[in-house]
Amino acid sequence: MTDDAVAPVVAAMLILAVVVTFFAAWNAYYVPSMKAQSEITHIREVESGFLKFSSDINTAISLKDRLELSEPIPLGGGDFTFDPGRSGWALKAWNASPDHIIRINWTNRSEPEPTAPAHQSADHSTGLVKFSSPPVNNFWQEQGYVWSYGNVFVNNTERNLVTPLNVPAMTDLTYDGLARSLVGLEPRAYSSSGDCSLIIVNMVNITPDQQHTRISGNGNGKLVLKSTVGSETAVNTSSLNISIGSPVQSFKTTLWNNLTAAAEDIVAVCPNARLKEVIPGEEIQLTFNPNLTLVRKTTEITIGAY
Repeated sequence: MTDDAVAPVVAAMLILAVVVTFFAAWNAYYVPSMKAQSEITHIREVESGFLKFSSDINTAISLKDRLELSEPIPLGGGDFTFDPGRSGWALKAWNASPDHIIRINWTNRSEPEPTAPAHQSADHSTGLVKFSSPPVNNFWQEQGYVWSYGNVFVNNTERNLVTPLNVPAMTDLTYDGLARSLVGLEPRAYSSSGDCSLIIVNMVNITPDQQHTRISGNGNGKLVLKSTVGSETAVNTSSLNISIGSPVQSFKTTLWNNLTAAAEDIVAVCPNARLKEVIPGEEIQLTFNPNLTLVRKTTEITIGAY
């Protein structure tokens, strides 16, 4: 075989080696790097959606009105021009506590006379929701997000770590904003003698939308908030009981402090109101003499994954 015949074969083999090396490097380094970068962008979009939706919840609590708000949450990422494969994610919402967060009842009379028969109202309870977006599979880190008790947390399912997003450590968490908003007491009218004749009890109930508690895939999802407001009036109310509960002790303590502060403000401006701690840290009772009109306003908020 002459050198002229060998040269094309060697050249072809060299070209083939270069092509194989290029594709090996492409698949080993470039593709994973680009998919990881795309996944990082996707995770940041999820984070942004959770922060915006947390703000939407605060808006709904503050407005106490009928409204509907939503935030898009992309359920898949990691795709780029030369590799359209996407990761899968989920959205889910559930009750934060199996028991009540706030429960109230009151005693009122059908007539203003003290001898009129007293009636105990049924319990009126409110709850709180959690929602999360965990990755089903991922091209970077197994990192999702959770909204719990008013805060957004980074949830690394691979390492089983939960870290608050907006503060350096769990010990720096504060619950005051949400706890202050879940229950409120407002005197609205006074009699000629200076006694309070009308008190409004504002309550917020945040629950999962039972028709839309979970969605998964790699397309587009969204978190949807729907808010309605209802009220109930009780005349000739002689007492009001409010109890609180939560499996998170620090949140429960914050809620208790805000509730007792609101009750003490009522006693300060209403000469006919008295405050009693039925169970310290859990239940208070306000009594009224003379009786007054009580209006319970409840903002019902549902959180759904669509």
